[in-house]
Amino acid sequence: MGPDPILSLRNEDEHLALGSRVIACWSDNLGSFRARGVIASLHSNRVRVRLLESAGRFPAGSSIDLPRIMDSQNWSSEHCVYLETSKVSGF
Repeated sequence: MGPDPILSLRNEDEHLALGSRVIACWSDNLGSFRARGVIASLHSNRVRVRLLESAGRFPAGSSIDLPRIMDSQNWSSEHCVYLETSKVSGF
């Protein structure tokens, strides 16, 4: 059995920093989106990502607020941020 992917993501989350390149995943009632971005601000349960590329109706340069893995009520694999260089299987 390999390493626990949730534990690996939690450890990775602890290394998020301003300017880190990430993959942002989010959805709303119009669809699901995924785009590369840069961390613009960090809070204990939330991260703001400035998009480096367009995703649907969200243009490059716009900002998206997403939950960090510590926010267990709002975080999911479809609504999250992880490092662009993530080594976690399935991400």
